[in-house]
Amino acid sequence: MYGAPITELFINNYRYLSFAKSTRLNAPVKLSTLPPTTAAAQQHLYRVYYQVQTWLGNELDPEQWGWIINNNFLEPVMTLLPPAPDVLLNTIFCNCTKGCGSNCGCRKVGLPCSVVCGHCRGQACLNVTPGDNSADTFCNSTEETEHDEMITDYLTPNVSEKNTNTDSEAEEETLEIEHDDEQES
Repeated sequence: MYGAPITELFINNYRYLSFAKSTRLNAPVKLSTLPPTTAAAQQHLYRVYYQVQTWLGNELDPEQWGWIINNNFLEPVMTLLPPAPDVLLNTIFCNCTKGCGSNCGCRKVGLPCSVVCGHCRGQACLNVTPGDNSADTFCNSTEETEHDEMITDYLTPNVSEKNTNTDSEAEEETLEIEHDDEQES
């Protein structure tokens, strides 16, 4: 999905890697070209579910399924979280041509190189923190990982559950319970 390799299971990680690739190439980052965050994808899935249920004649509260009412009109909830962690939005990165020595933009401001740096990508340079994996720092908070897992579970078909109505109904009840649990927290 979104052009990600089949091995990439987490949308936030792929979003971060897409961002890093754009910045390494000195290309301006257009947020509209990045995959959505997990929180944005979750809201989209809620709206899709709501729409399908509406078509099936089931009445649901739209405000519980990715919509808000504003001036008597439904408007989509795009996301409940910021587009990226503040630490990422404030990241400084360099585009050194080799080694990341004394002329390194990151080093000059006292920061280690990261995966968004153009030449070294935060690996095998003179200004890297041992064991640093910036993508993990930015992409795998507990909340975001839970959202990624929920969306991965939702999008991964389970053939045995699709064969009978009772299993399908149980899956729908599970989704509603998960949704209700999230609304409470």
